[in-house]
Amino acid sequence: MRKFIFILLIGLLIFGCGKSGKEPARYTKFDDLITSGKPLAMGDERDVYLFCDSDNWAALKPFIQSSIERELVLVYPEQYFKLIPTNISELAKYDNYRNLLFIGDLESGGKVSRHMQEVLASDFISRVQQSGGDLFVAKNHASRDQMTMFLLGSNPLNLGKIGALQSDKIFDLLIKRYALRQGYQAYLQPVIPSSFFEPYPFSLQIPNTFSLFSNDKLGRFLSFIYRARAENREIPDKYVSIYYEDMPEDKLDFEWLIAKRQALGEKHFEGDVFAEETVRKERTKLAGYEAWRIVGAWTNEKHLIGGAFQSYAFWHQGKAYLVDNSVFFPAGEKLPTLIELFVISNSIEIK
Repeated sequence: MRKFIFILLIGLLIFGCGKSGKEPARYTKFDDLITSGKPLAMGDERDVYLFCDSDNWAALKPFIQSSIERELVLVYPEQYFKLIPTNISELAKYDNYRNLLFIGDLESGGKVSRHMQEVLASDFISRVQQSGGDLFVAKNHASRDQMTMFLLGSNPLNLGKIGALQSDKIFDLLIKRYALRQGYQAYLQPVIPSSFFEPYPFSLQIPNTFSLFSNDKLGRFLSFIYRARAENREIPDKYVSIYYEDMPEDKLDFEWLIAKRQALGEKHFEGDVFAEETVRKERTKLAGYEAWRIVGAWTNEKHLIGGAFQSYAFWHQGKAYLVDNSVFFPAGEKLPTLIELFVISNSIEIK
């Protein structure tokens, strides 16, 4: 499928620029992510630099590390984030990196705990003394596109308790920030103009780096592809697809989503299939709608290729919608691209 299908209607971006002939407007939702006037944050977007005294880390490591470094099985297991324990003596070196996590308590004499007591505001310290522990988040403090988290307990025992409670929240903060970063990068370019979506019951903010892949109006299926102009194994092929059908009552479930995605793969992607028993199934939200989600690996026996995909299904005012993201990228990880495609898909608006 991915390297062999002819891309339809490359001229989409030409005819869609609007009556004035000007470039289509950018999608500016993510423009406020980065604070101007500061140096650009350094480091990989998925590296998390951890500062924690050894005694506290021994107690918190089992749940903090497993939460931050959780995996998603696609073609193979891929890790969301990498935790990098760092000595506080190297703070000056890493102070302007993207993701920093400080963990300490008010009673320990460790260097990290003392540092946190010195730099955190007195009202936060007082709140920790009263509550037993809390999580404080600072954004863009030392550099643009930076998130710094401080997990502080009133004593080592309470720190362990608050760490167990806040470990998932720390992951949620990291994944939300990472999605925002992906959105910021995706929408640096203009988007396909809204006039293109006039015949459809929805609109979508698609960067104009994507081209039209399929427009099956009778089959109520629309798909866009991003593919590098020259074949490049270091740049993934990315697909955003939308299918919809009339459904007077909400009858969506995983069975409907799985069957419909299999049928779309057979019809529009030259026989893509996936093993139902290996996909991850979960309830989630897409663009504010309660949604069903499946995620895993697709294969294509005809072309002996494969990749990763995620599909969302939701119901609204008599129609069922399936929004699908798929990736072909033999050379690297697929998870970052799936997060980027989720951000794009999350811009869908039902008319």
